[in-house]
Amino acid sequence: MSASATEPALAGHRPLQIAELKNSPELQLLLCCARRKLSSANARYALELLDQPLNWSRLIEQAQIHRLFPLLYWHWTKSLGLDFPPEIAEQLDDRFRANVARSLLLMRDLVNLVELLGSRGIPAIPFKGPALAESLYGNAALRQCVDLDILIRQCDVPEAIRTLVSAGYEDGKQLTPAQQNAFVATQYEYGLLSPAGILVELQWRIVPRYFSLPLPEEQYWSRLQSLTVCGREMNSLSCEDLLLLLCIHGGKHGWGKLIWLADVAELLASKPHMDWEYVLNHARRAGGLRLLLLGVVLANRLLGTTIPNDLAQPLDRDRTVEQIADGIGRNLVTGGLPTYISSQLYLLRVREHWPDRLRYVVRFTSTATPMEWKMVDFPPSLFVLYSFLRMLRGLGKALSLAGNSASRFIKSKVVVLWQ
Repeated sequence: MSASATEPALAGHRPLQIAELKNSPELQLLLCCARRKLSSANARYALELLDQPLNWSRLIEQAQIHRLFPLLYWHWTKSLGLDFPPEIAEQLDDRFRANVARSLLLMRDLVNLVELLGSRGIPAIPFKGPALAESLYGNAALRQCVDLDILIRQCDVPEAIRTLVSAGYEDGKQLTPAQQNAFVATQYEYGLLSPAGILVELQWRIVPRYFSLPLPEEQYWSRLQSLTVCGREMNSLSCEDLLLLLCIHGGKHGWGKLIWLADVAELLASKPHMDWEYVLNHARRAGGLRLLLLGVVLANRLLGTTIPNDLAQPLDRDRTVEQIADGIGRNLVTGGLPTYISSQLYLLRVREHWPDRLRYVVRFTSTATPMEWKMVDFPPSLFVLYSFLRMLRGLGKALSLAGNSASRFIKSKVVVLWQ
């Protein structure tokens, strides 16, 4: 088969120009398989990729990194009807079965968790995890899940923590009441370990307060739908709210996992009649329109998802989205890890308004965290001093980074002079 055929994984509004992708059949194969159903075009292209030698170690490693191993395994063995090389077949079979077993464990813990919170009058919304796998992929075992993310109202966080701890969940933070109040006011998630060893993250926001991305919780709590998981009805976000939250979550992390883009692509494909006026209005109000557009553009560029007509005008007005998407695509191929400084610059760039960027800088540099609380034990009346400690730590880190850069510059010049 010819390798010059059209590449469906890269078809879209404006194909992503990544020359290096031509030399990575492993990544191209992952992009083909990063979907619920393999179209005939994607299946043909996947088979054409087999004309090139595959680095199986790299393929499996990338599949694990991007949490796409279950989809790769499923489409390779079921959709394409192929066998893995004998030397790794048994290992991959065991890995897939282990993922199935973990998915069942996660679903059992999810049901128990929602029922436990519900018994105390605390409503909960499963976010991502096995519930998202069921709704988007039709099978929880096809999405590689690490933990359980549960959305609750901010006012319910202290009672939810007490409820889970009394039921045997492990609280590794062990915050004082004053620290817990400050944590809930400024952060977005609180992690506990279930008796089965599953990390449960109670979330009352999608991002910390310092992101300055206000999404009123009643915005999505007032539009809940129902979802059946393991025969139990649970709360579910509307498709419009889910899309916005998924794009904010993925954008917050720089879209470092392809599974996050696969989720966006599947949601867009399964909900063609989404209320785009609602989505765009709420994205604009929160200052998260660029984050929304970035998620949709990346799903289009890398997975071939059709960009809805309603987004054409906002995209034409904001060309920065395509520039950011190009950079993320190239980093994906090269495997380059962002530095601390480049990550911070990215987080500023994905915000479309300067006031939001300024608020992010001010709040990020002054919002105390458990790191500062562990350094000094201030009484509640002096809690404001933790903000100054945070700023001092930030200043020290900035000076250290600047010093390291200056040191590297001087060393490079010395080497040149010596030569």
